[in-house]
Amino acid sequence: MEVSGKSLRARTIGRHGARLTSISAGLGFILILHSVLFAAIASELAPRSAVVRAGPVPGVRFNSGLTICDEELRHGRWVSRYWESSGQIVADIQVDAEREQMDALPVDAFKLEIEGQELSGTWKWIGASQSEIQNSESLLITVELESRVRPIRVKVQTLLSGGPVMVRWLEIRNIADRPTAISNVSPWAGQLWHTPNFAEKLPPDSENVYDIGYAQYSKWGYEGAWRFDPVVNETKVISGERGKSGWGHPTFFAHNNATGEWFVASLAWSGNWKIRVTSKVEKSPVDRSDSVDRPVNEARLFFDMGPSSVDPALRVIAAGETVKTPETHILCMKSDLDHVTQALVNHVRRDVLPRPPSEHVFDVEANHRGYIVDHETEAGIEREIDMAADIGAETFLIDAGWYGPEPNRWYQNVGDWYAGAWLPNDLQPIREYARKKGLRFGLWVEIEGAGAASKLRKEHPEWILTRDGLPIANGRHLDVGNPVVAQWMESEIARIIKKYDLDVFRIDYNMSTEEDGNQVREGFIENSSWRHVENLYAMFDRLRVQFPGVIFQNCAGGGGRLDWGILRRFDNTELSDWMRGPRGVKILNGMTWLLPPEILLRTFGTEVPDLAGDGDIDYQMRQVEMSLPIFRGIAPSPAELNPILRNKIRAGVDLYKNDLRPILRNSLVYHHTPMTPYFNESPWLVLEYSTPNKRRGVATLFRTSDLGDPVYQFVPRGLDSSATYKVTFENRVETVELSGLQLMSQGIPVRLEAMGTSEMLLFESLPNAKNR
Repeated sequence: MEVSGKSLRARTIGRHGARLTSISAGLGFILILHSVLFAAIASELAPRSAVVRAGPVPGVRFNSGLTICDEELRHGRWVSRYWESSGQIVADIQVDAEREQMDALPVDAFKLEIEGQELSGTWKWIGASQSEIQNSESLLITVELESRVRPIRVKVQTLLSGGPVMVRWLEIRNIADRPTAISNVSPWAGQLWHTPNFAEKLPPDSENVYDIGYAQYSKWGYEGAWRFDPVVNETKVISGERGKSGWGHPTFFAHNNATGEWFVASLAWSGNWKIRVTSKVEKSPVDRSDSVDRPVNEARLFFDMGPSSVDPALRVIAAGETVKTPETHILCMKSDLDHVTQALVNHVRRDVLPRPPSEHVFDVEANHRGYIVDHETEAGIEREIDMAADIGAETFLIDAGWYGPEPNRWYQNVGDWYAGAWLPNDLQPIREYARKKGLRFGLWVEIEGAGAASKLRKEHPEWILTRDGLPIANGRHLDVGNPVVAQWMESEIARIIKKYDLDVFRIDYNMSTEEDGNQVREGFIENSSWRHVENLYAMFDRLRVQFPGVIFQNCAGGGGRLDWGILRRFDNTELSDWMRGPRGVKILNGMTWLLPPEILLRTFGTEVPDLAGDGDIDYQMRQVEMSLPIFRGIAPSPAELNPILRNKIRAGVDLYKNDLRPILRNSLVYHHTPMTPYFNESPWLVLEYSTPNKRRGVATLFRTSDLGDPVYQFVPRGLDSSATYKVTFENRVETVELSGLQLMSQGIPVRLEAMGTSEMLLFESLPNAKNR
């Protein structure tokens, strides 16, 4: 990921880190009451509506929960008038006073460039409509516009679900009789904030009105490392350039330091992307335009975001064809960081993830990888199944290495999806053995790849993705945008699911295409990414319908595709398979800003080298218990599994099933240490989850270095101040009864002397008069 912008003073970043800690803290009785009230509001289905204005200046006011977005067509531009997070409608007279000034500002609410021509200023009104979306309790508002200079019609689609997040995409139709091409598009853009009189609310001489947060790394093993920078009279550009959404994330956080309000915008897109955030800050000592001396200070923040390409055409549109852009999800909210991230996570649960096919989506999983990957035998995999059943796993998945023409070459064999000669009886006996042991059965496939040893690559060299006619990604990447290739992929997945009667199907994607491929189409040089993503999404949409009981798992070298576009098609997803402390738990901490912990697959076992040296068994177990556990490489055989370790794992699995899994489902997530450096020491990492009714909760405190005080005063945030709780200290297997008010005002001292250790606290409300 590339990030551009002015360099920043370390002391500014330090102040911001302290401010974020203050924002997210839950100390004090007043904040406790605020949290309870907010949770009550957020948990209910809030109103969603739209008011369509006709006349010479048509427009729409969108309302979802307390969030309002008002847009209009002015001088051929579809522009954003204002956003408001308090539910209060701004009077027209106030907006009208700004219209002339806003005509010169980048307030277009979407951007579209066709064959290099920006169409802003060319739109005319066709109409608007509203429709209820079945089974989702959402309202879809459609605004239809047509360009006066190009034969292009656009439907601006906005989805309202009653929460603080709105969703926008465009449907672009070519009404000409010849092809044309999208060269740039931002499905949602415009002005986020106009902040007058900011100097009254900031420290003296400060112009730091807005801070922008983004994932600062885009490589394996570093997702979730958020960083906030001030943006003052500059444009910050954040991009993903791995040929996929990347281990970074196509999301930015914007915090208004003068008002306490937040914007979060996320592009649901699995290809390359670019975000631009621009601030304009004006501050002068005195305005003498009238008899009263008054300071002039106002700030504005603008943005645009969308898919990106180094080629002239993002997507060629045939005559009469309609193309759907990626979705943009925008949250507008005034609250603390905890409640912002809770709103995002709940939005993903309710409005992004598919409906789970069964409760088995949250099964404890075991995986054959670890000791016998690339050395698979039927007997060896059965030994792994024996261990999986013994520790209490519920699903067994065969990972890479089961397929292809040559032994011990899983990476080069991809593309030939038949059992290798080293499994002469195929996989059916292994599947039946797993089921006999009470385990569900799943299989790993990297469907977008064609390895160097595969027959597929030799028989279909024309299926390999190219740039300027030359293979890219080591010649290993299929041209998924080719409809023939996409059809083969879909039929191959369906064949595999049917042949092996799968309960779980997992994809992986161990390639980065950087600039991606391209081809000449209808006279345009078109980048391959759009059609790749388009075809990938469509095939999994159809496969989910064809196999409604199958659980579909997402993996891309771990966390290389975690955007909300791919996750709309998958039930759970793996983060980077880097579980070593402390970075492994920092990845979980960062990604639960955007994703529910119960869908995030994390590994315990020896697959990762030297994992055992980075924390004791409890530390290693708890980082997977705070997510969705996978066990990979427990021991070479059941006889070699240390009985003490076995008992530890069995106890951890039982704890997860009986106590933690019910909490994780629909949990409220509290980040007590939201900003944790990845390359420097930080003393503690603390995560807390609670049920929405606040009757149960769990907090895990990880000692991530020897820095600082060995005692952490833990103050829970997810409890009910009027209830009484049984608190269990897992390290000592001790319980104590304390009031919620005492816990949330005084806290609990937790002492951990050594790095690589942890404590887990369980909270369960007692049946007192309040809860009976």
